[in-house]
Amino acid sequence: MDTRQTPEGMVELQRRNAELEILFDTVRDLASTLSTHEVIERLVARTLRHLDSEIASVLQVEPEGDLRILHAVGLPDEVVRGTRMKMGTGIAGHVAATGEALLVADVELDPRFVRRNHERYYTHSCISAPLIDQGRVRGVINVNNKSARTPFDEADLRLLGAIATHAAMALRNADRYEALLEKAQRDALTGLANHGHFWSVLETEVKRAARYGRPLTLVLIDIDYFKRFNDRNGHLSGDAALAQVARAIAERSRAHDLAARYGGEEFAVLLPETDHLGAVAFAEKIRAAVESLGFDGSDADEGLTVSVGVAGLGGRPVASDLVAAADARLYEAKDAGRNRVCAGD
Repeated sequence: MDTRQTPEGMVELQRRNAELEILFDTVRDLASTLSTHEVIERLVARTLRHLDSEIASVLQVEPEGDLRILHAVGLPDEVVRGTRMKMGTGIAGHVAATGEALLVADVELDPRFVRRNHERYYTHSCISAPLIDQGRVRGVINVNNKSARTPFDEADLRLLGAIATHAAMALRNADRYEALLEKAQRDALTGLANHGHFWSVLETEVKRAARYGRPLTLVLIDIDYFKRFNDRNGHLSGDAALAQVARAIAERSRAHDLAARYGGEEFAVLLPETDHLGAVAFAEKIRAAVESLGFDGSDADEGLTVSVGVAGLGGRPVASDLVAAADARLYEAKDAGRNRVCAGD
């Protein structure tokens, strides 16, 4: 007798078909975006829905081997921000080290694991699966607390493992795309954003600041007498100097600032959420840093300085107007003798 024709067999067949439908829909959703952040958010959201759970998290294996939470639902912010675990430690660390999905029937009794961060395991069971890309574990997805307060079973573990397999491929594709996009948006010599990317972000930030009434300032930086420096020391030394100035700017910029090579020996830094005084202080730090630099390949007594123009968005909710205002201040600095900061209101 074909067991698939028994009531139990029919139930199992229906459940497997439902799993395949869930998996197909999830794969299609994850593959429809090339944003790594969106892939991870969708992975967590769909995992919670399809496994009827309240808590899920995705952890990434860092280069040094630790695991860090990238995104979570159902965990306190301080846990998400502060959690780091070693490979082989805890449930996620165990899964990352072995590369095998794991169902823990009772986290209170399993001697391999000690609860971290006072997690609330109402059902006492949890499941975890590795995100494996080309034979390497790149992360782990954890799920616990079924809404129905029933324990996880082998069918849940199988579904999570299948979702994780396809999520790893979606993450690889998104990472590759973002790496190519990042390369296309960067200036090859300095590593800063290029002119085109700068304008794209500038227009977006101007609209945001104007809409919500938030401060936004622009700093334009031009190396003084750079042509003379190039003529005396050669273009290789000039390129090295540009890279050093760019590094000085990047090291003093915040993560959400945008530092760009605007063109030639001119740089731009867009400062969201920064008022007039903060932007002037930043500009002065850049000016002083460049003045103190030594430049490889140049004459021993020769240095470089920069002139800096600063302008705030103010009543100019148009990107080109903001650039024109900062450019006007930059030329004021040059006309006033160079190696100085000039700022508008």
